[in-house]
Amino acid sequence: MMRAELYRGVVTADAIIIHGHMYQPPREDPRTGEVPVEPSAAPYHDWNQRITDECYRPNAFARILDGSGRIARIVNNFERLSFNLGPTLAHWLDEHAPDVAGRIVEGDRVGSTAIAHPFHHLIIPLADPRDARTELLWGIADFERRFGRRPTGMWLPETGIDTATLGLLHELGISFTIVAPGQVQTMPPAGDFGQSGGVRLVVYDGQLSRDIAFGDAMVDTEALVDHLGSGADHGVVTVATDLETFGHHHRGTERGVAHALFVVAPSRSMSVGPLSTLVADSTPADVGVVYTSAWSCAHGLGRWQLDCGCSTDGHDGWNQRWRTPLRQALTLLRDHSVEVFERRGGEIFNDPWKARDAYGEVLADPSRWDDFVTDHVQPVASEQLALILLQSQEATLASFTSCAWFFADLARLEIAIVMQEANRAAQLLSSIGEELPIESALSILDGAHSNDPSLPTGRDVWHWALTKAPVMKAGGVDGEDVLQALLERLVDEAIGGDDSAIGQAIAVVAVVEESTHRVLLDRAQNALYAAWRNGDRTDLDPLAEALNFAKPQ
Repeated sequence: MMRAELYRGVVTADAIIIHGHMYQPPREDPRTGEVPVEPSAAPYHDWNQRITDECYRPNAFARILDGSGRIARIVNNFERLSFNLGPTLAHWLDEHAPDVAGRIVEGDRVGSTAIAHPFHHLIIPLADPRDARTELLWGIADFERRFGRRPTGMWLPETGIDTATLGLLHELGISFTIVAPGQVQTMPPAGDFGQSGGVRLVVYDGQLSRDIAFGDAMVDTEALVDHLGSGADHGVVTVATDLETFGHHHRGTERGVAHALFVVAPSRSMSVGPLSTLVADSTPADVGVVYTSAWSCAHGLGRWQLDCGCSTDGHDGWNQRWRTPLRQALTLLRDHSVEVFERRGGEIFNDPWKARDAYGEVLADPSRWDDFVTDHVQPVASEQLALILLQSQEATLASFTSCAWFFADLARLEIAIVMQEANRAAQLLSSIGEELPIESALSILDGAHSNDPSLPTGRDVWHWALTKAPVMKAGGVDGEDVLQALLERLVDEAIGGDDSAIGQAIAVVAVVEESTHRVLLDRAQNALYAAWRNGDRTDLDPLAEALNFAKPQ
């Protein structure tokens, strides 16, 4: 790697990486496959919709403004922003925001910026070794189907890591992952990558990452890039945070990311990735022991099994002693589910465990089912029975989604969803005459006590989770839905050459500017930009001006 050049008299790094972990807890009710209305996300139907409009879409169509505050360029941050995309969120985007899903894939096609993620967001070091292997293989299969290439890096949920997990990554051909500074015994020299167990470790800058996530580091992107660059006198400086930081937690900061990666860093002659190439070209340093740990718990992996003191949204006097019995109850159900799968699967599959691992290809692309059957199901066996067994395993793995243990109380929707997943596995197996020990699990959950007096025990939460009736109706404001459809139609007609649509669209823009639902205007800008940016459609200039575009230079 070339030595960095001097900028403003300060030696700077050769490259900077801003990595965004892109994930949302599964919000679908497993009984219906639909996301219930979430009143706290109003005026949106649910939080997936709201965060998509506040973060994912703005990053896919990020604005770079000129000195007058007008839009000079619309860029795709995913071309230069290192990121991972949790498969369960990705599948939701495929269905509900295909324009955003498409831009994410396009960004990786340009920049090779994506790294993989296990299929579910469970803490890999706490998983049974077979489950850990399946999760990683399913995540790799989803990545290959989505991005059309084999991943070289993988983000682990909560950066949860241990020696066994590193060994599994190495075995499966994953060459690097990202970790926090406190997870390694010896920090690599500034600007260099680490290595342990045959896997290269990208150790992110902890302080600057916290400043970005929780402070005001994105206010001045010139200073941000200078600070990043000065973090080492050669090599690569990496920061990592939740991607939702950029636009959802800190509104408008997706523009700062765009300015930093498309304007400032290139002006400093600094590379912005891709991370996979930078890692492959490096000579890593031995970091010694990799601790059994995660980035969001000061007590190793306590947050997902113990009352360790780490929690979110808690109050004085609360405790999280419910975490241990919750995991014990779900583990009991998991063990019985696996026993059924192995016993009944031995009559169905050529090899049950190879079949379960390969099922990730079907989850990624259901059209592969026939090929899966040919490769893994015995000739005279029932395809329906094979599918029920595999679906029960997917539900069982989903019941360990980490969000259930992350927060301060037992009586939360995240816990209801993992209980619903466990019950879905039980119902699937009951349909083939196999009963899981639900009552034994509930007896364990009797010892899990909530801080909510209306749902005092885990048993109460279980019954609430299985009997609550989510209301499925459209969210948002009907008037805004009408405006969105009207404005999108008029912009499309204007692009198609209808002069009368231009004036009508300008009038609707004036109405939308009074709306608090800003995404309506953003979508119109996104649609017009591709047709107008080359400067050969002067007929669209009045509409472009109304939509706050700067004139092309």
